[in-house]
Amino acid sequence: MPLNVLHLEDDPLDAELVRAELSTHLDDLRWRHVTSEADYRRALEEGDVGLILADYSLPQFDGLSALDIARAERPQIPFIFVSGALGEEIAIETLKRGATDYVLKDRLRRLGPAVQRALAEAHERTERQRAERELEAQRSLLEALINSIPDLIYAVDRSERVLLANRALLEIIDRGNAETLGQRLDSIIETPRAPGGRGTEDDYLMRTGNALVSRERLRKLGGEMRWYSTTKALLRDPVTRDVTGLVGVSRDVTSTRLLEQELSEISNREQRRIGSDLHDGLGQELTGLSLMLKGIESAAEREAPQLVAQVVRAREVLTQAIESTRALARGLAPVNLERGGLPAALEHLARQCSSLYGLSCEYRGALNPGLTIEEAAATHLYRIAQEAIANAAKHGHAHMIIVSLSSPANSLLLEVRDDGRGIGPEAGPQGNGIGLKLMEYRSRIIGGEISVNSPGPGGGTTVSCSCPLSPSGRFLRPRVRQSGRK
Repeated sequence: MPLNVLHLEDDPLDAELVRAELSTHLDDLRWRHVTSEADYRRALEEGDVGLILADYSLPQFDGLSALDIARAERPQIPFIFVSGALGEEIAIETLKRGATDYVLKDRLRRLGPAVQRALAEAHERTERQRAERELEAQRSLLEALINSIPDLIYAVDRSERVLLANRALLEIIDRGNAETLGQRLDSIIETPRAPGGRGTEDDYLMRTGNALVSRERLRKLGGEMRWYSTTKALLRDPVTRDVTGLVGVSRDVTSTRLLEQELSEISNREQRRIGSDLHDGLGQELTGLSLMLKGIESAAEREAPQLVAQVVRAREVLTQAIESTRALARGLAPVNLERGGLPAALEHLARQCSSLYGLSCEYRGALNPGLTIEEAAATHLYRIAQEAIANAAKHGHAHMIIVSLSSPANSLLLEVRDDGRGIGPEAGPQGNGIGLKLMEYRSRIIGGEISVNSPGPGGGTTVSCSCPLSPSGRFLRPRVRQSGRK
């Protein structure tokens, strides 16, 4: 590609010498020689100039003025003074004003290297500016993409100071970008705590080098309790692979959880209705039939003794049917607030499991007086305990199971502890089967968190479900608006 040279020089002979010297270093030159300011300006406007050479002193125009014009109109073009007399102070001044270099006419051998260096620097500067523009364009694109995502997105450094917060998060916390960046995240929003309560979850993940994949929590953001599914990934140095920060993404899944909750409540209501119908309808009718058979048995003893055995057998079958009906009714509606609520239901479950599995199952309750657990939530907790006991008996091969219900620190805590095999390579589905997924689902429906802990094979297992309580002590069943964020 040819190099277009604009040469400002009033002496034609000097101009020719400069051209000849530069031609020995560069092959493809297109030369434009001007002697006045008007021609100089016109050349800058019309030509694709790649290099400017200028004498310092001209009869009606000077080199510094030419430099100022070039810097104002074409600042990217290298500008080199080629002059016969240029003192040290003047030379320094030209460099301060933006000249790329200067070469004395009696030392033209320096011209070629000076031009090559100036062109290389100009090319490097142009490439750097292009790269900066591309980076800025990518940054703008990334910012637009992040801000268009309805999920809450943030990034923190190793000290948990905010590096990035997208528009959705800023709207939730009602803050601007300027007052958010550089602040500790836990000073802006309520952040989850690390296991054991020591420090934040983000700090724990960065210290341990672990990531967090899709954990759901009920959180209060923007003054409202809502469900969020959160994923967190670590930021690492590309060379050392050291952890430098963390990115968190939280998706509002409240509408989905509300739908699940509603479907679950519909199912529970229908089960309670069927259970009530079995107990109060079919159960009572069967009981009445049993009384009728008792009367027939008495009559048969007087008038047809040969039929007594058959009537007695019919009464026995009917008695078993009544017990089966009651068991079905109790299974469909295991928690009844009028008959002792959840504690009574868990106590009955413990006795039933002791008989069913041939082991020791005991209920220990320590609830605060006056605590009210509504029936729908109590049913979910009952099913969690039921599943945990079944896992301990069937898969953990436990000999003793303790079911406890307490209310420590503004929460409701259900625990099922066993002395079985624990969670290990031989523990089977106790640790990761469908039963645990069902327990997690039920816990999530009532806004709780479930954990399964075991010291190792042979150390038993503890299944815990913790749910929030309101300040008044009433079981807190999360009520969230179905409308979008404000």
